[in-house]
Amino acid sequence: MDICFLEGYFTPGHIYSKVAVNHLPFVIGRKLDAGLPIDADTISRHHAEIFSCNGQLCIRDLGSTNGTFLNDNKIIQSTPIEDGDILRLGDVELRIIIDHWNTTLLDKQEHTYLSTGNVLEKIVRGAKELKELIQLKQVKSLLQPIFDHQLAVVAYELLGRGNHPLLPESPGALFYIAEQRGAEIALSELFLEAGLLETSQYPQDYNYFFNIHPKEIEDKNILYQRLEKIREIYPHTKLVLEIPEKAVSDIEQMTDIKNHLHALKIGLAYDDFGAGQARLLELSEASPDVLKFDICLIHSIDTASHARQRMIEMLVNYSHDQGIRVLAEGIETANEDKVCRQIGIDLLQGFYYGKPGERVSC
Repeated sequence: MDICFLEGYFTPGHIYSKVAVNHLPFVIGRKLDAGLPIDADTISRHHAEIFSCNGQLCIRDLGSTNGTFLNDNKIIQSTPIEDGDILRLGDVELRIIIDHWNTTLLDKQEHTYLSTGNVLEKIVRGAKELKELIQLKQVKSLLQPIFDHQLAVVAYELLGRGNHPLLPESPGALFYIAEQRGAEIALSELFLEAGLLETSQYPQDYNYFFNIHPKEIEDKNILYQRLEKIREIYPHTKLVLEIPEKAVSDIEQMTDIKNHLHALKIGLAYDDFGAGQARLLELSEASPDVLKFDICLIHSIDTASHARQRMIEMLVNYSHDQGIRVLAEGIETANEDKVCRQIGIDLLQGFYYGKPGERVSC
């Protein structure tokens, strides 16, 4: 059965919370007898109510002083509500969630508050559109070339982009929305699906680096099943899985992941190395096949202090001692390229060589 929730900053402590609409009609207002009482001067005593009309959920304004707005449109008459809609009463914003839920849990208490644990400046727009994007697979993949020390193309990285007319293309912005709805894994899987399809247009002797969301590591069994399915569909594609540095925190776990990947003939790369805490212990105890230096280490390396250049060179040498290839990403100038190659970095990536989506022949 579909159950409606409202989420936003409506508790006394302004904690981002969720409440179940566990009876109809459901009144929202300032008075304590409301289904959702909100102590805010801009909200009327009985401001608006959610009710059932013609088999669907609708909302209507109850003669409030400051009006009720749905997706920034003022409600004049009873209006149907959908999953992902943004409701504004006075200066309080609520997001509508319509989902499947065990209704027996809702009958036990008048209010069901669930803190989401997210700290947001405001309700994130685009949840409704993101649902459409995932359902309709409105994404695309751009492949960015990776070069070796001799400037020959040896690999590509699969980079996902949104393709919904009302949402940004940026994967970062899309994941920000997805993380508020628990849809980050679904979005990640969709990006990878689009990327793998795109590899059919490229030479099969290249390596193809792909990313996953950190949340996907939380359940290794599900991750392994997904990787096994990918290998079944793409038996000959050379793949390298990139795991974000911040997700590399358990040596035993990473060793297990590495062994499973190698059994599937998939390489392992640690991504964004240097962007946060440099996990040197993991490099020795659960060493990857490739270590990707974050752009923060590489940017302006040609004009960096001798101490910084020496530090990066030492990291390169240490990685080589462990049998790890080093990839520098974010290279944008000829001088950055020159220094990176001088200190022995194996693989090179950045706008200097080719932007995402550009076919490069060398």
